[in-house]
Amino acid sequence: MAQLDNHSGSTVGGGRRERKAEQTRRRILEAAQKQMALGGPESITIQVVTEGADIGQGTFYNYFKSRDELIDAVIVDVVENLGRRLDAMTRGMSDAAEIYSFSLRHLMHTAVSDPVWGWFMVRLGIAQDGLLDALGPRASRDIQIGIDSGRFDIDDVKLASAMTFGSLLAVMHEYLDTDRKEDPSSAYAESLLRMVGISPAEAKEIAHRPLPILPELSPSEMI
Repeated sequence: MAQLDNHSGSTVGGGRRERKAEQTRRRILEAAQKQMALGGPESITIQVVTEGADIGQGTFYNYFKSRDELIDAVIVDVVENLGRRLDAMTRGMSDAAEIYSFSLRHLMHTAVSDPVWGWFMVRLGIAQDGLLDALGPRASRDIQIGIDSGRFDIDDVKLASAMTFGSLLAVMHEYLDTDRKEDPSSAYAESLLRMVGISPAEAKEIAHRPLPILPELSPSEMI
């Protein structure tokens, strides 16, 4: 019988089981993320993931009902949590151009600092609903803020958002698939600022401002 934790009223054994279950789920998600970065969502099989996570297939089904449910969970886990970190970073900022630029630079820089993440994004592609559901509304929101404040001069928010992520993935692919060494984050942000109507000189200045640190999420803020 598990020992009672007098402070919390929960069982020590129960707490250990919950931690072990969460660790196993995390291993499954990480194994799937790595495989998706290598071969895209279509390369995911339950056998590949269970081997990567060092678990049996029976254990897999304790956490996910199907391969598709796992893929959806990986996308939400990785992309939505990144979106929340970007929200936390830009909260309190007043200049829409700076918000847009900092977010774009961090998105691009993740591919430079972590190629596994970069290939994960590239292989998901612009057609992946989970990617667009997590980041698309945030881009549209930031662009609309810029229009409403008079900072941006653009007529079609939806088109601008699609162009933002189409170019993001294209530049990521170009960087990862070549011998380029220079971080393209600032150049990418500068080009997108010009797209939404910021003058060339100001776009260059904004895109090269010191980049704020992307904050970590507390456990309660994560998916």
